[in-house]
Amino acid sequence: MRYFSTLIKPASSLCNMRCRYCFYYDVVSNREVASYGVMDKETAVKLIERAFEYTPAPGQLTFAFQGGEPTLAGLDYYRFFVEEVRSRQQDGHTVAYAIQTNGQVLDEEWCRFLKENQFLVGLSLDGPREIHDFQRLDSSLKGTFDTTHRALNLLKRHKIEYNVLTVLTKQTAKKPQTLYRFFEKEKIDYVQVIPCLKALEAQDQPDKPFDLTPKLYSSFLKDFFALWYEGLRKDRYISVRQFDNLVWMMKGRPAEQCGMMGFCSPQFVVEADGGVYPCDFYVLDEYYSGNIMTSSFEEIRKAAGTERFIKYEEPQNSLCPSCPVRGLCGGGCKRYRSFYKAEPGYCPYQDFLCDAYDRLREIAENVTLE
Repeated sequence: MRYFSTLIKPASSLCNMRCRYCFYYDVVSNREVASYGVMDKETAVKLIERAFEYTPAPGQLTFAFQGGEPTLAGLDYYRFFVEEVRSRQQDGHTVAYAIQTNGQVLDEEWCRFLKENQFLVGLSLDGPREIHDFQRLDSSLKGTFDTTHRALNLLKRHKIEYNVLTVLTKQTAKKPQTLYRFFEKEKIDYVQVIPCLKALEAQDQPDKPFDLTPKLYSSFLKDFFALWYEGLRKDRYISVRQFDNLVWMMKGRPAEQCGMMGFCSPQFVVEADGGVYPCDFYVLDEYYSGNIMTSSFEEIRKAAGTERFIKYEEPQNSLCPSCPVRGLCGGGCKRYRSFYKAEPGYCPYQDFLCDAYDRLREIAENVTLE
């Protein structure tokens, strides 16, 4: 069976929020065209056609939508997209959908559609009001906790499968217990916490107000992991994607989270104009791999831009060759490596993993996480 997955940006970098740390704003500011607007129907049809061409039955296809803010493409875009997929789906094909959203436009109509079509929804929520409203602002520069929390309750009420994505800034990293207790209180069972990193072109520049420091990141991971471990022992388990993946790796299984193995596999990240790139962190002109309007996914997979991305290596931390926990890291995602080696003679992930190693091994030996 062939597996196909694509990350689609149907509204390019367009967004109805002004988050203080927006990572995709950094990406698009480093390319010639910052936004390609909203994907038109012709491009959507060609994308779907190419996807099924690449994945004959039996096969599994995953269409994931991200941004910017992907809901700005409009609900009719998604209705059209799903119907086009359905018209091409054959016996032996399974199709899955996912969308990462800030939740600002979700309403009853959106939720009925998402439920009917079994979308997995990732909701961007940075924690309780005092944290979220400080970091995630709307276009009027007002906090968005109320509308995001309303979206969370809508997802729960419609019994939509969802997870929460939290960006870990310098401010949030100082409050691991506040963040963890918020997830417990809200009965959020699936969480992903990702670090807020420096802009691509600012690695050697002074930290900005939201940039994490390596030691603060390690401190957060240690404390957050301790809370997670305590909850697991007391049957109050919350799925934290990073920790779950570490347990799977301790069991000898590969991580499902991109970047945790220390090497890159090319993705198909499709911008609104049909342009394809090999990684969401590097949707940059130098890694442009072709356009679905003129190239098949097979051709794109072998394109010069894809090869250039795979061959590009960000130097690893000098501690890597002798690292006792390298098997749980592999040197890290190359987008994170500058951060991992920002302080000479120190690696925040090594610090965390050495602290958590015995507990991870205990969990791997005694607990099944699925």
